[in-house]
Amino acid sequence: MTERILHVFGTLNRGGAETLVMNIYRNIDRSKIQFDFVVHHEEEGAYEEEVRKLGGKVYRVPNYKGTNHFAYKKAWDKLLKDHPEYKIVHCHKESIVSLVMDEAKKNGRIAIAHSHNTQNIPGFKGKVMDVLNKNVDAKADYRFACSVDAGYWMFGRDKDFTVIDNGIEVENFTYNPDIRAKIREKLGFSDKKVLGHIARFNKQKNHSFLIDIFADLIKENDDYLLVLAGVGDLKDEIENKVKDSGIEDKVIFLGSIGYVNELLQAIDIFILPSLYEGLAVSTIEAQAAGLKCLLADTIDRNSKITDLVEFIPIDGGTRPWIEEIHKALPYQREDTSEMIKKAGFDIRETAEKLSEFYLNLIK
Repeated sequence: MTERILHVFGTLNRGGAETLVMNIYRNIDRSKIQFDFVVHHEEEGAYEEEVRKLGGKVYRVPNYKGTNHFAYKKAWDKLLKDHPEYKIVHCHKESIVSLVMDEAKKNGRIAIAHSHNTQNIPGFKGKVMDVLNKNVDAKADYRFACSVDAGYWMFGRDKDFTVIDNGIEVENFTYNPDIRAKIREKLGFSDKKVLGHIARFNKQKNHSFLIDIFADLIKENDDYLLVLAGVGDLKDEIENKVKDSGIEDKVIFLGSIGYVNELLQAIDIFILPSLYEGLAVSTIEAQAAGLKCLLADTIDRNSKITDLVEFIPIDGGTRPWIEEIHKALPYQREDTSEMIKKAGFDIRETAEKLSEFYLNLIK
């Protein structure tokens, strides 16, 4: 009998947590375990077609807004009553994880909370989320985190939790000069030095500061391009900032792409100035591609698997970032795949451990 696990997300777009779970999904024995998903938006996510091809299902519940509190809980209650086949509910959507844990346990399911971050979004909305999720450490039957710091943030330092490594399909990212040449030609990079950023367009990812860095950089040396891959609520705002800065001929917006592994071959530096971050999947992928990585000092230090990573303050202006960009180039790209595997970030290992965990729970 195939056991079905219910994973909970906001959307199924190409974010870090979603990419991790899809990587696991592709590598589990689907004759024993199937993944199904609950999402909180009506629009089709980038991964939904693949989920269906792999044998999974996608359910939709209303996006939680506070004002629809009871309707939201009712939707969950109906979903779980209609689908008794789900013994495990595994929640990755941090903003409503406590509510999902409540509904799962009320309906007799095993509740797993999974932390992929190290803090909430700033401002009023973040404070509301803190209140909503105040007791998630007590409500979850099992607690997962992408890193120790992510676990401390969601569950506290006095609670046990399990670190699930953000495994990747290492071979897909291993540096290949032929792929690099092909993608650089396809995207028109020519002989430019290319900075790359792969992330959702939201406040956390700090795109506005990234544009400031790049605008100041090309005042000194215009031999650079910036490539931005991703979608999100702030994409239009960032596109407008690029135009207002007069650098639209130097910035390429790719949207949501299915060839991240190839894009990482083509760029020269991976840059991530996030306001906060757990152990980002994108940083592991970039290092697996042999890329120099410039990361904000707010990002989990366990992201540094290789010597390719430098951490830079985000509160010291653009100058430190520009200096590190100049220092980073040129360099010799190397095959770092064995280092990534030895550090525990091979997706096969992650998938095997999680599959074993699920099956032991259900026995």
